[in-house]
Amino acid sequence: MSISAINSVSFKGNTQPAQTTQTVQQERKTGGIGPAIASLVIPGLGQFINGDKSNGFKFLGGYIAIQGLGGFMALKGKIKPAIAANITSLALAIVSVINAYRGKEPELIEQTENKVDTKA
Repeated sequence: MSISAINSVSFKGNTQPAQTTQTVQQERKTGGIGPAIASLVIPGLGQFINGDKSNGFKFLGGYIAIQGLGGFMALKGKIKPAIAANITSLALAIVSVINAYRGKEPELIEQTENKVDTKA
């Protein structure tokens, strides 16, 4: 865990609280085999499990759109574009599985504490 802190100087006789600002890197474990399997079933589900909603919506929306396009092309009798859409959606599903397995990047959280100088 990496912590960097900036402390303000508190002089003797000062009753003002000293502020400490810390930037803490959150070390929540994300990723793994569970979210990867979830993304294998439904692309984007693993990202939702990891807490990465934006990527979850991107993968799920892209998969639905490409599958819809492929289904529309198949109904129109255009088999080659339908096959291309299915191959593209398969590639998107594989990328979703890999992304879910790797997990979400840790976030930086700033914490501010007020401390009163008791040495007077």
